[in-house]
Amino acid sequence: MALLDRFKTQPRHKHPDPAVRLAFVEEIPIDDREQLAAIARDDEDARVRRAAVAKLMDPPALAEAARADRDEAVRNQALEMLRDIALEAFEGLGEREALAAVEVLGDAKTLALVAKSSSREAVGRAALASIEEVRVLGSIARHAAVEAVRGAALERLQDHDEILAVAMNSDFKDTALAALDRISTRADLEHVAARAKNKSAAKRARASVREMDER
Repeated sequence: MALLDRFKTQPRHKHPDPAVRLAFVEEIPIDDREQLAAIARDDEDARVRRAAVAKLMDPPALAEAARADRDEAVRNQALEMLRDIALEAFEGLGEREALAAVEVLGDAKTLALVAKSSSREAVGRAALASIEEVRVLGSIARHAAVEAVRGAALERLQDHDEILAVAMNSDFKDTALAALDRISTRADLEHVAARAKNKSAAKRARASVREMDER
């Protein structure tokens, strides 16, 4: 009987049945970061850890889960939470929380998504600062939502093909024209004139070709 009594009074977050612990996690207030972080770190069951991670608004704890959890689904959930915090997908979040998430993000793909999608210049630039891969920089230069982030990505590009791709494929006038200013060969200018997605870039490229013909 004494053993049964101890079983009955056992805290739910330490209950031997994962379903009980999972139900407990669902009832934890989202602002109880300390308890959610402890469960996300220590629970034996991946489903319980993942449920805790899905409610956790603590970037350092999420970064640790994304890096070190032994279960791939938990790691992915932690990355998704960091991404969503960085993009302010949850009510009540702002630039401070977004920057905190970017600061601990170590996944290049997620950083690129944040750099392209964030509506805040500071957040986009912070994400961009950690990116080195040339093709990713080119993609950000073509697609980032914020003009200053597109420009910063383009400034870091030194690869000819990626600069040409920005001039050719960016929908944004400012970035396409800035990339075009770094193109000087007739063949490239003719290519942009004939096929650029942005009409202003195509028009300027045609004008540059005409100027070459008039010299």
